[in-house]
Amino acid sequence: MFTVVGIGEVLWDVYDGDRRLGGAPANFALHVRQLGHDGVVVSRVGRDELGRGILESLGRMGAPTEYIQEDGEHPTGAVRVFLGSQGRPTFSITPEVAYDYLEYTEPLKILAERADAVLFGSLAQRNPKARESIREFLRDARMALKVFDVNLRGWDQGTQE
Repeated sequence: MFTVVGIGEVLWDVYDGDRRLGGAPANFALHVRQLGHDGVVVSRVGRDELGRGILESLGRMGAPTEYIQEDGEHPTGAVRVFLGSQGRPTFSITPEVAYDYLEYTEPLKILAERADAVLFGSLAQRNPKARESIREFLRDARMALKVFDVNLRGWDQGTQE
């Protein structure tokens, strides 16, 4: 069994009032679990209704929640998804949310050192705090395969350039 970590955003995708668990790193780790491996979500949620909902959803799926940090100052992440007339989605990503403030902790260091693979993306690195935490995790995951998911939504034009 491999330990595969998805580090970055866990959030709610909100479609016309319906919400679904989302965030590429979280989705990746959950799919890995379906394949019989140890898929671990590393993220941060607000101490709010949406955050409790994420923790409950992960628990129902049998996914560990010990690496999901709780933040009393920032809300849980959400993405509003709007479908245009052609059925093409557009996204509105809430700024300044809990996963933007992911903290690198001793339990994360221990997880990084035993990880076989890590998926991380660009979205959760839009804030310097989370960016540095993710980079520290990657430095300590010396032997792990690292997969980068480029997602330029949520970045301003200057950052993209």
